[in-house]
Amino acid sequence: MKKVLTVLLALIVLAVMLCGLAVFAGHAITEGKTNIRYVYVGDINVSGLTREETEQLLIERGWKDREEKPLTVTTLRGVSFEVDPVRAGIVTMTDSAVRSAYAVGHDRDMITNLITAAKAFVHPVNVGDGAGPDLDYLDALIDACQTQIDSTLGEGEYTVDTQTAQLRIVKGRDQLQLDREGLRDAIIAAAEEGRSELSYTAITGQPSAPDFEAIHKELEREPADAYYSDDGKFTVTDEIVGCKFDTAQALSLWNAAEPGDDVLVPLDITWPAVTGEQLRSRLYHDLLGACMTKFPNSGENRRSNLNLCASKINEHVLYPGDVFSYNETVGQRTEEAGFLPAPAYVNGDVKDEIGGGACQISSTLYASTLFAFLETVDRTCHVFPVNYMQPGTDATVTIPAEGKSIDFKFRNNKNYPIMIKTFFDNEASTITIEIWGTLEEEDYMPVEFDNTYSWTFDYDRLIAPAYPDRTGYTVKLQTEFMGGFEDEFSSGYRCLTHRLVIDPDNNVVEDTIVNGKLSNGNYALDTYYEHP
Repeated sequence: MKKVLTVLLALIVLAVMLCGLAVFAGHAITEGKTNIRYVYVGDINVSGLTREETEQLLIERGWKDREEKPLTVTTLRGVSFEVDPVRAGIVTMTDSAVRSAYAVGHDRDMITNLITAAKAFVHPVNVGDGAGPDLDYLDALIDACQTQIDSTLGEGEYTVDTQTAQLRIVKGRDQLQLDREGLRDAIIAAAEEGRSELSYTAITGQPSAPDFEAIHKELEREPADAYYSDDGKFTVTDEIVGCKFDTAQALSLWNAAEPGDDVLVPLDITWPAVTGEQLRSRLYHDLLGACMTKFPNSGENRRSNLNLCASKINEHVLYPGDVFSYNETVGQRTEEAGFLPAPAYVNGDVKDEIGGGACQISSTLYASTLFAFLETVDRTCHVFPVNYMQPGTDATVTIPAEGKSIDFKFRNNKNYPIMIKTFFDNEASTITIEIWGTLEEEDYMPVEFDNTYSWTFDYDRLIAPAYPDRTGYTVKLQTEFMGGFEDEFSSGYRCLTHRLVIDPDNNVVEDTIVNGKLSNGNYALDTYYEHP
């Protein structure tokens, strides 16, 4: 019995001692300033280190770089995105890792901390892992990546580039769906390994080949030149580019490509001789004729009328054979139409009339048509010579409330359309009218328009050659006075107007009288009465 008591007492003493040791060890662990044994941050052993030493070691071993360095993921068609390993819950931030490493064995009661330290001997503790992959975050990145991949594919099954002579097909265009599960796992693994780059191009399923025979049938065509419409409106029908390709070669190239690759199939392209762009560029390409007149002494009302008339004929197009009527185009000169009272010739006298000044625009237009070799249909000179035109180059117009109107008309006798362009400059007190069209081989190429008569009528315009390889000519309007006359009304003079074509050596190669002809074959002289 005594022996049993002795053993029991010894066990009690041992238990008390063990408890004391446990309390002592638990206290020592709990109050310790260093990490317990067998604690890791990732693959970095931080056992026995203070928090400051743990942080320093992590920095030295590149943990902070791993925390800050994103994982760049490159997928199909070069589309890439970045993964923040911390945001993804895969990597713990340095300061958090330091706190977590020290917390092991220090954040509970003494006994629990002692048990934690004991377990660490068997199962080391790793505090470097994050809270766990944030699948919502990763899925959002993958969704955005798939959308971007889709946006690179373009529209349609294929595209044709005639400039590079290639048919482009994206292999698996409608089947390029990333293997989302595989990509997510690959991202997690790469981030856990501390990698900075990941290439992933796996897709779900295998792309099937397109029907190259059907595509060839859609594309195959013979070349055809562009052409103008035959309705006289010169609408351009574009050219057809000849095209075909080798379907067997196309299939071979497709088989050799990877999903998402651009399969570039060589095309046999045949270009037509005439393109739509060439035809369009010929229309209104050349300055056929131009004239400028001045109005320095005109009042505001007359200036307003000039501007209004010019705006009404600006960019007016005439197709071959069309006749331009000034009165029809400008319309009745009324206050309702915006015209104002200004000086004009009325019944042989100068009086204010609604629309005064309209004749300066018609006269400037007439002279520009003479320079452009257009056909005059109806034109009448003024009763008195005007102060803005050389005699014989003016054209009066009027639409009286009663009586016969006087119009200016001309015909587009060219093989191409023409366009009238007007430029009103109120500050410089000038109005310029240009005729734009297409110079043909048999036409004189103008480099100068000369309507100079005296210091009063000093229009002389040089223009750049439309075609430098052709000879440039000066076109000049010149008045020939036929002598004075006197009748029961007053005295005056008559004249003819010559259009001279002068070559670079100053030789006159053509001299045409532009006055209309009478029924007897004689020229109708322009007749001007002296101002009263």
